[in-house]
Amino acid sequence: MQKLLNKFFSPGECALIRKDFAEIWSQKMVRSSLLVLPLMMSFGLPLLFLLIAALAPLEEIDIGPFRTLLGTALPQTGVRGQMFYVFTNFICPMLFVMIPLMVSSVSASCTFVGEKERGTMETLLLSPLSVRKLFQAKVAGCALLAGVITLLSFAAFFAITAVGGILTGAPFFFNLNWFILVFLMSPALMVLGVVFMVMVSGRSKTTVEAMQVSGYIVFPVLLLFVGQITGLFVLEWWMLLAVTVVIAAVDLLLFNRGFAKFTAEKLLS
Repeated sequence: MQKLLNKFFSPGECALIRKDFAEIWSQKMVRSSLLVLPLMMSFGLPLLFLLIAALAPLEEIDIGPFRTLLGTALPQTGVRGQMFYVFTNFICPMLFVMIPLMVSSVSASCTFVGEKERGTMETLLLSPLSVRKLFQAKVAGCALLAGVITLLSFAAFFAITAVGGILTGAPFFFNLNWFILVFLMSPALMVLGVVFMVMVSGRSKTTVEAMQVSGYIVFPVLLLFVGQITGLFVLEWWMLLAVTVVIAAVDLLLFNRGFAKFTAEKLLS
């Protein structure tokens, strides 16, 4: 991690990012949010569903509501495999996208609003770094932390689903949709979570208040996947790619607007 920071950031920016990491880790509520939510979404719920799919009596397994999603796919796969396939390819994506979005927004609430709450913003503005460098380092640090946690979460999810595929006879879950989710949409969501918190940080007085506001950003993304689960439509790879492009455009817009608001006068007001 240290070598990665030194490669892309100046010593002053690295020091600021390390300070933000330390502040995030020192707060029990924030630390718990960054650990419990990803662990539950990437390991706890997949493990629970694997146990249900693998151990539930066959006569009690009903995938009728998901027949529309499966279509004519998996004709040679048993009921357990079909059930696990539905979970890993239609339900888990909704759970997974919450991780980069929530981790980045929670960490950003701590680093941006937390500076005001702790009264350390004045000291930060006296550092040798320009306001632009301060802004870029804070955004990059939150996004980097979200990226590390997201990748670790995906590794845990990958292990569970690989074992689940073997036990239930379900096909290997990783496909083009998952590639777009992990390597394209997730980074865009990380930035979205951070810049969204920058936009609302001026209206939030405490980290807890900012964390509560961050929950609103999850709903639009979840609605997309809820539409798929309810059978309204099936998300194809090109749809996910199009959504990713839209999110990236919103990121760019909010980043520029957030930087315009990140001035000494507004930060100290």
